[in-house]
Amino acid sequence: MKHLFKVILIFIVTFTSCQKAITKIDDSADFKAVEQVVQGVFDDIWSDKKAELLTKYHTDDFILLEHGEVWTNDTIANWCKRAKLRDTGLKRINSFDFFKAEKEDNRIWMAYHNYATIKSDSLERKLQWLESIVAIKKDSTWKLEMMHSTRVNITQ
Repeated sequence: MKHLFKVILIFIVTFTSCQKAITKIDDSADFKAVEQVVQGVFDDIWSDKKAELLTKYHTDDFILLEHGEVWTNDTIANWCKRAKLRDTGLKRINSFDFFKAEKEDNRIWMAYHNYATIKSDSLERKLQWLESIVAIKKDSTWKLEMMHSTRVNITQ
């Protein structure tokens, strides 16, 4: 019986020590840094249409799963160009409610609600999405590798 107990104890210790460290959402610097990347992406790319900043926030192989479509950095850059041409002076204000995050080594996964308020002199429209991202840290910089976005119908 003692031998079986030792074997079980060794198995438990070995198994738990081999597990990769997964961190839950908290106030850690890495989670806050990735939250700032998300804020920057939406402020600089989706609000201000600055395609030249894509490499600041996205990996080279970034993909966005946008309502059944796959978008790449090139797709987004083209969207920015078209959006600038049709710009009517609307202002987009972005805010986020991050509700789940996990970290494994140099990779963070986050889920959040994305809220946008679109404003002009005579218009205010509220939009919402449920999104998730995967961010990786390379050379001490966090960048988004993937995003998945789903529109949420809200009543106004």
